[in-house]
Amino acid sequence: MAEIRKIITAEQKRKKEAEEQEKRLGRIKVEELPSRGYSHARVDEIVARMKQRYELRGYGKKEGKGAELKRKVLGARALKLDQREAGELIHSKGFARLVGTLYSYFPFLNALTKRVSSYSIAKRIPYDLEKANMDYSANQYVSMAVVASIASGLVVALTTLALVLTTFSKPLADMAAKMSTTNGPLISSVVLEGISSSLVASAIQYFLAFALVFLITFVVSVMVLLITFQYPPSKAKQRGKAIDKELPFALRHMATEVKAGVGIHRTMKSIVEAGYGELSVEFNRTIREIEKGTSTSDALIEMSERAPSENLSRAVMHMVRTLNTGGNLSEIIETIAGEVSFELRMKMRDFVERLNLVGLFYMMVGIVGPVFIAILAGIFNAIPTIGLTGILGTQALFLIYFVLIPLALSLILYIIKVMQPM
Repeated sequence: MAEIRKIITAEQKRKKEAEEQEKRLGRIKVEELPSRGYSHARVDEIVARMKQRYELRGYGKKEGKGAELKRKVLGARALKLDQREAGELIHSKGFARLVGTLYSYFPFLNALTKRVSSYSIAKRIPYDLEKANMDYSANQYVSMAVVASIASGLVVALTTLALVLTTFSKPLADMAAKMSTTNGPLISSVVLEGISSSLVASAIQYFLAFALVFLITFVVSVMVLLITFQYPPSKAKQRGKAIDKELPFALRHMATEVKAGVGIHRTMKSIVEAGYGELSVEFNRTIREIEKGTSTSDALIEMSERAPSENLSRAVMHMVRTLNTGGNLSEIIETIAGEVSFELRMKMRDFVERLNLVGLFYMMVGIVGPVFIAILAGIFNAIPTIGLTGILGTQALFLIYFVLIPLALSLILYIIKVMQPM
């Protein structure tokens, strides 16, 4: 009995020690951290470094009243607020590096950027930058637009100012020569009145010329700013066309691999490796998000919302619905590919129908119009009695044939290029 009691006591003691050890492992006291390899200084250093890295990307800063970018922009999804400053462009290349250098040395330019960003035309910039896949924050892109606008304005101002000074230099030189050839005490009142009237006229002309220079500079700067703001949506539209061009083939590629038993992640990687242009770029962005911890459904939904192609957005949403509810994914993808191909064929048919009318206008401007103008010019010059001889003279014909008609033909070709589905 004594031996049994000793065995039971030893077993109870062992269990008690095991429980105490488990408690110590589950709840380590603060004073035990250094002995176990933990250091407050090291933890604080890691946290500070991670916080600084996130703040550089703009994700750790507090948002004020001007956090409109965080909300939906014109019906789009809520965007992550990227607060990278223009000065960080100094680590980029080319024109962006120049802009970053200027903003680093002249911080007052940030106030101008902030002012331009407050206008309604700049509110869509974050949305367009994301769809265009341009790695700039809204602040950085607006800064680049401001610098481009100021630079173009300076170039135009210096050019027009040089033309103005060249134009008025000869009248001023003639006036100075006239004054130098006349004896000072013997200058007649007539000469004085002529010189004074010439000075007044020159002053008025200079004032009007400088006002015109300022007006032209302002108009050119504003136009450059507006054109720069239109570049991201234009690039996003081109990316959308490029995606629509490759989408049917990529979807059939995905359907074949899924039907063969390949997983959705490996299928997406094969799309990236196959080289489908901008479509592969979008899938690559989605794969990177999945590798960072985002679920497959959420990453695909984000791709459908940021993609500049409605067909891709619709296809991805069908894929997400199938993944969440279950179903034959390969059949769904194959059906979507057929629908996209049919829609592209319908767009091509509509384009061909519209092209007939545009081609008629092209023939009228490029062939019929020049012949008709030449006949009229011959008639006007052959019959001087009708009084229309000077209307279609040499200068007018040169302007029509070498300026107006080429511009009209270029405009028609540009319209055809814009209308053409890829």
